[in-house]
Parts: sequence; C-alpha cells; structure tokens
Amino acid sequence: MFLFGLVITAILLSGCSKGTEPTSGLVPVELTLKGETAGNITFAKSVGQVDSIKIDFAIIVLRWIQFKQNIDTAKVDTSWEENNTMDMERKMRMLDNDPTIRFKGPFFITLRNNEPTPIAVDSLPPGNYDGIKFKVHAIVPMDFHRNPAVPDSFLGKSIYVKGQIYQNGVWKDFVFTTGKVNTEFKIKGNFTITESDKNIPYVLVFDLTSWFVDPLTGALLDPTNPGDQGKIISNIVHSLKNKARGGKDRNRDGRPD
Repeated sequence: MFLFGLVITAILLSGCSKGTEPTSGLVPVELTLKGETAGNITFAKSVGQVDSIKIDFAIIVLRWIQFKQNIDTAKVDTSWEENNTMDMERKMRMLDNDPTIRFKGPFFITLRNNEPTPIAVDSLPPGNYDGIKFKVHAIVPMDFHRNPAVPDSFLGKSIYVKGQIYQNGVWKDFVFTTGKVNTEFKIKGNFTITESDKNIPYVLVFDLTSWFVDPLTGALLDPTNPGDQGKIISNIVHSLKNKARGGKDRNRDGRPD
C-alpha cells in the first residue's frame, strides 16, 4: 500500500518573471504548487521488500521561475557542468542578475499533507503565456553568501523527503535527500495574464506517486537502500519532466482549469 495522501503547498515568491512588456501596468499573480497521488498501490512483494510508504513532508528547491510565451520553442539548458564549480557559479550569477527573470529563488517548496504554505503574491506584465519554465537546483556555497537565511543543512541538496516505510511488519523512519536533481523543466498550460485576471491563482501540479515506484515491476522502492536511490532520482526527474501540469485555477480547487 502506498500512503502519500494529498499534498499541497505554495511557492513563496520574492521575485518575478518577465514575458511581455506591460501594456497597462503589472497584474498581481498568485502561484501555488500541489503534489498529488493516484491512491493506494499494492504489489506482490517478497520478504524484505517495502510494503508501504508514508511521507511526512518533502521539500524541493526551485529557482528562476519564468512565465513563457511559445513554451514549445523555449530552450531547456542542459549544458550545466556540475563538476565545474566556476562555470556553474557563473551561470547562476547570470540568471540571478537577469532583470527579465523576476522569480529567482531559491524557493524551498514544502509539500506537507493538507497543510498549505502561505501564499505570496507578485506582479507580472499581461501576456499570452502558455507555459512555465523553472530549474530544480541544489543549494551551493554561493547561496549562503547572498542570503544568510538559507539553511546550512541544505548545502548540496535539491530534494529532501522525510517519512516512514513499512517493512517486515515494522514502520521505520527514513530521510531521502539528493543533490543530483539539477535540471531545468518546462510545463505547458494556460498561464495567460490579462488585466482582468487579478488575484486568479495559477497552479502547478506535480505527480508524486511515481517517485518511489519501480516503473518496470510496480514494486515500491526503498529510499534507505543505496541500490534503489538511482531509480528514485530518475523517477523524480521523469515525473517533473513528463507528468507535471499547470495553468489557471479560477475555482481554487488545486487543479488547472
């Protein structure tokens, strides 16, 4: 059985992202993020396999969130060389100093069962945006110099998950962390902003069910087993890249209209 529950959170916005030049000023934008699952999952397990997973909370580090026009043609940067610290920091400074990127981060997105994070509102120019682009990237030493409020415990991490696994008849605590998800993503949807859209929320929905499920066998992966961590990381990247969706949420039900 896979026990995730409904997970809701919000992105605390301290910057903005520019798409088109404003025609009649800026429009307040409210952006939320939600994680959801497909319900219980069962499988034929062997002794020692994980039977159930419960998540206390998960945290994703997001950066450089941009509302984009023509999202299909928007390039995703795959040229980052994480082993080249100087090149990585150069690119990070370039993005942090880019005046066209208004939502810069890093944003610590906390996913917790039925406990929404307080929502901050920022403003964007009106425009026909059909997608959002963002990057998941680990905290690096440069972040501490720029923002002393960044927690030291997140150095080198982009994903943090705390929960319990049920294995051999016993619940066991686990913490899964990784700094290997350093990837740019884009989500297609109706993100058009008009002057009449004031205070209409825009939502990103992430599928969390697949994070800890083996895509070939359907068995639950063990976040405490080093042999499963590569599959979990691959699942997270695949989920963010292929299963996320987003758009306007006029009725505030946590789903794109």
